[in-house]
Formats: sequence, C-alpha cells, structure tokens
Amino acid sequence: MNSAESVNLQSLSILRNELVATIEQAAQDLELFVTGGQDGNPLKACVDGVKQILGILKLLQFRGAALLVEELYIALNSIAGSASGALYEKRLEQITDTFFVLARYLEYIQQSSSKLPVLLVPFINDLRKLRREPVLPESHFFVANLNYVPLLPAFEPMPVSDNDFRPLLSRLRHMYQLGLLGVLRDKQTPAALGLMRRALIRLQRLGGQDQPLTLLWWLSNLAIQALSAQSMELIESRKMLLSRIDRVISQVQKGGRAAFGAVPPKGLVKELIYLLAISGADDETLGSLLRGYGVPPQTLNEGDLARERQALRGPSQQTVNSLSRVLQLELSSAKSILEHASLNGYAIDDLPGLIETLSKIAGILAVVGLVGPSQVLKINLPKVEAWSAAGAQANDQDLEALAKTLLYLESAVASLETTRFNDARLMSSSEAGQKEVVAMSELANAERIVLAESQAALTLTKRAIGAFTESGYDLGHILNISKVLESVWGAMVVLNQPRAAACLQSCMQFIDGVLLKHERPAALQELLETFADALISIEYMLETSPQASRLDESVLQVAEESLAALGYPVQAR
Repeated sequence: MNSAESVNLQSLSILRNELVATIEQAAQDLELFVTGGQDGNPLKACVDGVKQILGILKLLQFRGAALLVEELYIALNSIAGSASGALYEKRLEQITDTFFVLARYLEYIQQSSSKLPVLLVPFINDLRKLRREPVLPESHFFVANLNYVPLLPAFEPMPVSDNDFRPLLSRLRHMYQLGLLGVLRDKQTPAALGLMRRALIRLQRLGGQDQPLTLLWWLSNLAIQALSAQSMELIESRKMLLSRIDRVISQVQKGGRAAFGAVPPKGLVKELIYLLAISGADDETLGSLLRGYGVPPQTLNEGDLARERQALRGPSQQTVNSLSRVLQLELSSAKSILEHASLNGYAIDDLPGLIETLSKIAGILAVVGLVGPSQVLKINLPKVEAWSAAGAQANDQDLEALAKTLLYLESAVASLETTRFNDARLMSSSEAGQKEVVAMSELANAERIVLAESQAALTLTKRAIGAFTESGYDLGHILNISKVLESVWGAMVVLNQPRAAACLQSCMQFIDGVLLKHERPAALQELLETFADALISIEYMLETSPQASRLDESVLQVAEESLAALGYPVQAR
C-alpha cells in the first residue's frame, strides 16, 4: 500500500551501522541486567542506549520505529522496580522481542526503500497492552482527507412512523448484535457478516439520503462486504471496530431520529477507509471513493502486509546470507554429481549422497521461506530415489529435469541476498514462476556486474585525475577518461538512470571543453576539486545498492551543483 513513506537512503546508510551497533549493545546490556543479579548499572546503560536510538530514529524521521522505541523506553523503566512475577517476565520477553524486530525493521527499510510504519503497529500495541493503554488502530499511520464528503448512491428511503421507529431500530440493532456475536466468537463468520450488512443497509434506508450518519452506515456496509469478499482476517482490532459501530447504533437508539443528524466519528471513518484501501478489491465505485479521500492506488494489500509483518519476525539478513552460502555449497555438490553422471553414461556415483544432499536442501529452503523452490525439489526427489531400482542409473529426461531444477534453485538462493525472501514469486512452484525467478536472478546478476564495472571505471577516472594533478597537468594521463566515462554513461542509460547519465554527459563535456584544452584555465586546481566532488557523488550513488532499481539518486544533487559551478549544468532528462 502507499502509506509507505519515502526513505532517504543516504542518511540511513550513514547512520545505520551506528544505529544497529547501539541496538545490539542495548540488548546485551539488558541481558547482563537479567543474568547479573539485577545490578542496576546495565539496565541504566540499556535505557541510555534506547534514548540514543530514539534520537537517531527521530533524526531519520522514522515515525513508526520512533514510536516503537518510545514504548520500549517506557517498558524498560517499568521493570526497574520489579524483579519477579508473571508481568515482569512478560515485559522482559516483549522488550527482547522488540529489540529483534527493530533491527529487522531497519533491514527491511534498506531492502525495500520504504518505511511502511503500519508494519510496526502490532508490536507497538503489544507494549501498550502491558501497561493497559488503549491500543493504536490499524489506520494510525494512514493518511486520508477526512473533510471529503462523498456523494452517496441513490437508494429508496424507508418511511416509518414515529410509533414504529424505535421498535424497528431495536430490531435492527439486535440483528447487528447477533452477527457481531458470531464474529466475536468466530462462528459462522460469512453468515454473521451478512446479517450485519443487512442491518446496516436498513439503517441507511431508515436514516435517509441527507442524514450525516448515513455515510457511516454506507461505509460500514462497504467495509464488511470487503472483509467477507476478500476473506480478510478478522483480527482483534477489526472486531473492536465492528463493536464501535454497534456503540454508535446504541447512541442512535437512545437519541431517536434526531441522532441520525450526528456527524460520523472521524476515527471510525478513517478506519473504514483504511480497510477498504488494503482490501485489494478491484471496484470502480471503491476506486472513485478512495480517490475522493485522497488515497492513492495501493501497491500492497492485506495479504502482502501480513507476509511483510511475518518477515519481521523471521531470520535476520545475516542469518539468511549464511544459509544462502550453505545452500550454494550443497547445490554445487549436487551439480558436480550430475555433471559427472552426464559424462559417465548417466551412472550416479553416489546416489545415496545425492538424495541426502537434495533432502537437506529442500529442508533448508523451507526454513528460510522459499516454499515454492522447496516444493519443486520435493516433487523431483521421488524420481531421483527411483534411480536406485535401476542400479543408480539415471535416464536422460529425468537427469535434464533435475539439472533445470537445480538451476532454478540457484537463482532462488541467489535472490535471498538481494530480494526479500517472502516475495510472492518465490512462493510459487509453477513453471512460469520458475522461469521468472531464473530470469530475474540473471538480470540482477547482470546489474551487479554493470554497477561494479561502472564503479571501477569511476575509480580509474579519479586516479587519472590524481595523476594529472601530480604530474603538473600532463594531458597524457587524461586522454582516455572521456571514453571511460562514456562507458559508464552507457551503463546508466541501459539501467534506466537518466539523472546519472545526464551528470556523466556534463562530466564528459567538462573534460573535453576544459581539461583537454592546451590552454590551462585559471584556478585549475579548484576546478579539479569541484570536478572530483561530482565524480565522488556519482560513485557514492552507485554504492548505495547492488540493484539499479534501489539506487538513491538523491545524492546526485551534489554532482549537479558541482557541475553547474563548473559551467556545465546538467540538462534535465
């Protein structure tokens, strides 16, 4: 979804190592406090570390993480005076979990280039529950224009006499409550939601087109319809939302017809809009409604958010990288056996070893979340085991199929270090999904090579400029650097980085128009320093990510300013 906020990767790259080190040290201080006989000094050091973490997160404008750390700070202070008991143990467990989630969240930001603070709401609420504070709604970080009043679709009002009004209202509330009770007990949920919708539709007709509360009944009906149609999980916060709607119905029941003129609670409207936004429903009426509330098209739905949130509880990137290296070794071993078999009349030298290796690989793939690749390998295992009956002799067709599977697995494993491993493509075991993973892996590898070559070319250019300066401006050192930079320019064009390509174009113009001229310009050394600033800025951008799609082009502002100062402003592309 687009409640994700943009990230300044440059600032994060500068501060991330210090931030992660402080998180790890604070966690160690807490462990020392727990195991060291309740000595207060480690706890004080832990609290001081958390305060430092909070300051850095506020500087980076990570609102969700900052709010999580504020709750963490309160929780740490609450254990200072208590050293035992169930609540104390629960707080310690939650605090430890928070340190882990915080470190994983920073990894997530760097991998995805988005903050998506909504992922942290459940973890924030876990800490708030410990001190009996009201929990945050799912929509806490969601932004919508709540001043917007949509034009409701036409419907037929329900004329009811004053004598019949209150009895009917009581029946409609009772109908809603029966459905709500089923939802709260997780019983007959689709039917229960249908009963609630029926009550809301009739409340809408009872109030009439012009009553303010009619908007609430209409939005509630749409939201419950989305909950049912999209099979959205009825988590605690959503059950609470449906209960709050019942309380509004109760207020109307007490106030009579006049109560229909009340303005719908903005908090309720915001939560209903949020549910509609993440439902993933593809409906023109819904799309028009969300645009009216200023909600842009969503890129993630509820299912995506659930997977992203689960990833925060999963293994760290360091652990995943270690497992990736283990998998690569195991796959290399399996490939060697197959290559030898293809040269030896399809005879398998070590069939039990191959079966054991493939079984181990399938197990590790499942552990790290690569469900699709694990399933593909498990499908192939019985075919490999069947070779035992043939005297460890493989047939051509099965051997080729297994070789293709191992190629797919290599690509999937390689993606662990560059792609969030809960990617939907890696959850699929279809043949089309396998081909896409292989293609993406090859493309990512090609991107890494191109970026590495571009960085090497810029390093060569900087050395040539240095040699040019040290030699008293001997032009022989820089005769070829325009061609070197041209290769980097071509790489940026291929990688769809027009801003970087435009900067390199200006760099080449400066070299040809100033440095390669036999007439030495005034203040040449200062010009070279400014030019070096531009090169370093471009180089720094290339170092921000091994993938072109995640390069932080905001750092190019330094290059653009430097080139403008040299008299070669970057032309917009």
